[in-house]
Amino acid sequence: MEASNGELRLCKRLGLDAEGAAALLSAMRAGASSRGAVVLTPKAPQGYVPPFECASTAEMPWLPPRVFVPAAGVKATACEDYRAGLFYSLDLSSCWESAALACVPAPSRSLDLCAAPGGKSMLMAARYLPADHTANEVNAARRGILRQNMEQCGVPHVTVTGLRPDQWAASGELFDLLLVDAPCSGQSLLCKGIRNPGCLGASMVNGNAKRQKGIMLAAVSCVRAGGHILYSTCTYDPDENEKVMGYILKRVPGWRAVEVPSLTPFRSSLAEFPCYRLLPAHGCGAGGFCCLLKKTEV
Repeated sequence: MEASNGELRLCKRLGLDAEGAAALLSAMRAGASSRGAVVLTPKAPQGYVPPFECASTAEMPWLPPRVFVPAAGVKATACEDYRAGLFYSLDLSSCWESAALACVPAPSRSLDLCAAPGGKSMLMAARYLPADHTANEVNAARRGILRQNMEQCGVPHVTVTGLRPDQWAASGELFDLLLVDAPCSGQSLLCKGIRNPGCLGASMVNGNAKRQKGIMLAAVSCVRAGGHILYSTCTYDPDENEKVMGYILKRVPGWRAVEVPSLTPFRSSLAEFPCYRLLPAHGCGAGGFCCLLKKTEV
């Protein structure tokens, strides 16, 4: 099948050679790169192990704590323990994106700015239970799902809110850690076999990049000195990833990108600062992007 203009544009922007481009296009067309994972919730007792076969994770030194990868063919959501809230099911790519939290001290106050359906908050709770966590979602319907997931999985000390990023910036509240799993064009959905018309088009990418910059400009106002922002997306285009981070680092003084040693093999060649991208060819899910920013202590 001949590559579309959108596919060719993406491969060029990613700087892929012929082999890398062929691998990405094949993954987008096959729609079979999704790889499941489960993260244990606060309800899971000490020493709990999911009651189904799990794959080896020896090749995933970045894997967050309390995360298991079901073996091929296992449907974790059919398990009674899932319905009891002992674990939460999500894509392995999301777990990869949260690996950078290994470089962040346990926060006293944290905010998941674009939280629904709750995966990033769940991954953070598996690593360290913050004393005061806010899971925020602007969309009312998605906020209902987020609240249900937080309750089902027993995440403590969490408040579910629905403020816009600019409202958070105006509130004057400060946090040690912000999670910004930003709305994006969702190009990796194609690699999961999910239709996403227009996601490779310049108009959708540019519109999302503009929105992401606005979210991040608000987010930086909500972090106290020495605090962190973990930015992530489930898309590939540099305009929504490296360029958004570059824009913030250039425009807003007092911030730097943080090296994440466990993600060194995934470091992006499209930026001079440390940031990381996962492609389907890595074998760890449909793909994504992450960058950890720290506010300079003053």
